[in-house]
Amino acid sequence: MGRRGHVIEIFSADRPLCREVVEIVEFGKCRDCEMTVYDVRRPTPEIEEKMRRYRINAVPTIVIDGEIKVMGIPDFPWICGDEFYRKLKQEYPLK
Repeated sequence: MGRRGHVIEIFSADRPLCREVVEIVEFGKCRDCEMTVYDVRRPTPEIEEKMRRYRINAVPTIVIDGEIKVMGIPDFPWICGDEFYRKLKQEYPLK
């Protein structure tokens, strides 16, 4: 059985800082991970609901599997792997 990818959601305002975060995650994620970038400047009802649920109040913010929340530019290398996501879950829990 293959490794399951992660669902990565990035909340962005399409500014240089936000674009940098998108590039960091795009470069470091594995092909099994699914990444979606939400433009908070043009919020749809779906984006607004996710922002409320995840308590997004700044961009860029990365949410992984609805359980991990990293705000701003990560100060660590983004290297997809089970150990990496366990560490993020411990250090950046959503709740």
